[in-house]
Amino acid sequence: MSQPGFAQLRAGDIAVVAYNTDTTDSFAWLALCDIPPNTPIHFTNSSVSNGWFRWGDHLGRAVAPGPLTWTSTNGLNAGSVVSWVAGTQKCWSVGSLSGGGLTLSAAGDQIFAYTGTIVSNAGEATPWHGNPSNAVMLFGLNFANKGWDNLNGGDVNTSYIPPGLSTNAHTAVHAGNWDNGYYSGIRTGKVGELLGAIDASTHWTSSADFIDPGQWPSLFLIIRHPGMLMMVE
Repeated sequence: MSQPGFAQLRAGDIAVVAYNTDTTDSFAWLALCDIPPNTPIHFTNSSVSNGWFRWGDHLGRAVAPGPLTWTSTNGLNAGSVVSWVAGTQKCWSVGSLSGGGLTLSAAGDQIFAYTGTIVSNAGEATPWHGNPSNAVMLFGLNFANKGWDNLNGGDVNTSYIPPGLSTNAHTAVHAGNWDNGYYSGIRTGKVGELLGAIDASTHWTSSADFIDPGQWPSLFLIIRHPGMLMMVE
């Protein structure tokens, strides 16, 4: 994790703020800090059990393996929202991509964001051999099920919370038992205030049907210091 940008990012520096499991497997995330240029951020929907990722879900699948990676030579300002739309042309709204896209399930799924690497450890029992010890987990969103399940979870539709994330810090969020949704709460505030608001399922607009990404949030004002706003046009 010595590559540029890794050390600057930590849990809560980004948040997933929208998702669709119907029609297209799409989602959007919010930068809660300035993202340095050429900083890769990875996304996967591989589930977790006891700290290990289910390798075949996405990260190590046979065709188009993950993770899905975002990067930008220009970096990204705090308050920016970046969306991934997996339609006819798979692309990020800003920045460049590599890796395989996510296949999100209406029967329950999750999206994890991280820097660094999750690697296969063949010495562990399959399918739980995705080792995140060299990764920094940034955020996790769980949806279309009853929530994080650290007792019985860890199949393809439910998940434990991975190391480094927590519900107390608002970095492991359950958006509700809906196929599609987006955060529709406050868009101005300090980072902690915004994370807390995103963590409330009552602040999400949700549906059993596809939601046009045009309705997703696209502008946030982040208060860095008292009296100072960071505006993204």
